[in-house]
Amino acid sequence: MIFISHRGNIDNIDKSRENTHDYIDEAIEQGYEVEIDIRSISGELWLGHDEPQYKVTHKWLEERKENLWIHCKNSD
Repeated sequence: MIFISHRGNIDNIDKSRENTHDYIDEAIEQGYEVEIDIRSISGELWLGHDEPQYKVTHKWLEERKENLWIHCKNSD
């Protein structure tokens, strides 16, 4: 069975921490895979559900690729 955290949330919704690097890493450290929201804007990648909020690098994604379910929020 696979347990998937939604944007880093496990037990409850914490909108102030959703899709942040630390929150995602905490969920992974607890054994969860994590669904994240990614946007590509002018060649840069951003985490954020309704809007781009937290810049992310390809390296950061690559290091966690086995634990991420990526929801692409735009076609770029």
